[in-house]
Amino acid sequence: MPDWIVHVAVAWTLCHLLRFKYPQFDTPNTILVMVGALLPDVVKVVMLPNLLGHDWWNYVYALHQPLGSLLVAGFASLFFENKKESLLFFSLGVITHYALDLVLIQVSGGIYLFYPLSWLAFHLDLVPNDDYYITMVALGVAVLIYLITHRVSKGAK
Repeated sequence: MPDWIVHVAVAWTLCHLLRFKYPQFDTPNTILVMVGALLPDVVKVVMLPNLLGHDWWNYVYALHQPLGSLLVAGFASLFFENKKESLLFFSLGVITHYALDLVLIQVSGGIYLFYPLSWLAFHLDLVPNDDYYITMVALGVAVLIYLITHRVSKGAK
């Protein structure tokens, strides 16, 4: 936990809950939030060069910090017509990503939330990385929210 499935499920669930009050959380914007929840893990692309013997981790490490992830979100939002709105939805996904990563038991000492201004690492050490019960709970909650929202939308018609 939290693997990519959990990041996407939590972002999707959050958007569907917010959709009750805010109509801006429609399907396209929900997808932006889900992609934003995966943006900090874009650094996983260095796994392929690592297999080939090239260590690129030092070059992309900053992208898995909040400021680096927000810069990636800003870059990605440039490809959309409404740049500010897409940046906000990407950023919401990034925030959910780091909120989930904060609860993990961190081997490396935690997340540098204020990098490059501070090397102070934050972590809550609540959930081990290999706890897949969290994945099942996140998927279960997402399915439950889907069923409730589907029933509510059917009843409104």
